Amino acid sequence: MKMNHGHLLFVLILSLLIVVGCGIKTQWANNPQQLLSQDEIQNEISIKIERVNKFLDEEGLKGILLTQVRNVYWMTAGLTNNQIVLNKDIGAASLLIMRNGEKYVICNGSEAGRLLDESLGDLGYELVRYKWYESNPLKDVRRKIIYELADGGRIGSDIDYPGTVLKSDEFAKLRYSLTDTEIKRYKWLGRETTEAVAEVCKILKPGMDEFEIEYMTANALRSRGIFPTVLLIAVDERIYKYRHALAGGAELKNYAMVNVVAEKWGMPIAVTRFVHFGPLSEELAKKLKATAIVNAHYEAATVPGKPLAKIFEECKTWYAEVGFEGEWQKHHQGGATGYNDREYCIYPGIDGTVQENQAFAWNPTITGAKIEDTIIAYKDSFEVVTVSKDWPMISITINDKIYQQPDILIR
Repeated sequence: MKMNHGHLLFVLILSLLIVVGCGIKTQWANNPQQLLSQDEIQNEISIKIERVNKFLDEEGLKGILLTQVRNVYWMTAGLTNNQIVLNKDIGAASLLIMRNGEKYVICNGSEAGRLLDESLGDLGYELVRYKWYESNPLKDVRRKIIYELADGGRIGSDIDYPGTVLKSDEFAKLRYSLTDTEIKRYKWLGRETTEAVAEVCKILKPGMDEFEIEYMTANALRSRGIFPTVLLIAVDERIYKYRHALAGGAELKNYAMVNVVAEKWGMPIAVTRFVHFGPLSEELAKKLKATAIVNAHYEAATVPGKPLAKIFEECKTWYAEVGFEGEWQKHHQGGATGYNDREYCIYPGIDGTVQENQAFAWNPTITGAKIEDTIIAYKDSFEVVTVSKDWPMISITINDKIYQQPDILIR
């Protein structure tokens, strides 16, 4: 259909009104795709090569094959994305790190050019290419490739891969302590993710439904170059009814929750915020204050060296002390993050301790209320990386120290 000038002008004006009326960023924010200098990148990768070599020695391996998207990002300082199918963590190419210092990228021709041109060539990886049809249930040439490169040695892998030994759980621990440059990226990501969520909360209006709020949230994140991996959107009664509320179409009356996990450079950030139109009921205010106290206890307990099982046992007391004994049983309490939405959630008898420079996302809930932020546990302190400007806060004091917790935004 041919459009005349008057019709075209009308469409342009209407589009502008929609953008202005929505208030959400609909244009690309042009945020940096990489925050680090070349020296910082090389230093981070060198630290990780040292960790990998130590791991190979301890496990008696000649090399490690990395195919999980999160591990490829981790190994390349956030430079390399081997993910083609966005809801899968198994990438379309693999990195083979050998104990003798050799590094290979193993993939078919569809991936080779992009990966070498955009990052892996400069990082010193040698290409081992196979034809796409040579990897199938009847014949898989990848086994032969691994056999020849291993030269009689054992190769570990983070997935079930021909000719390798599965070491996924063992390798994941190498990611737990963040380097200084990972923290630099993570703090940027935490700030931008939280601002995106706060931006949505500040322009919501009664009458909007959950699908629209979901769209607005995804748009606010994607406009910043951040990819949402979890979008939990609920309003009013559905917040009380469901702990994990996917958007279902209910229309906002008074109370809305925006809960996201969102990532860039393979690093996820978790954050939840609430907005309420009109004053809170006495019951909801009481539940939020109690949840904030529990979360402050979690933050105070996230100290390097502290046993994870002890934190879990202590949380039962925290809930009881605020008058909501047993609420911990109704939803997982969160745990470590960094390169997985949760590297692990705490549970009875969990092994291990809090690591230095490890990221955590605790998410205590009391029916209708929730607190969720992402923090980093340093040697002598912790830092909340999900802080937004001008957001109302609740001050909680534990052992003479103040812990600021996100309040519900009243509009």
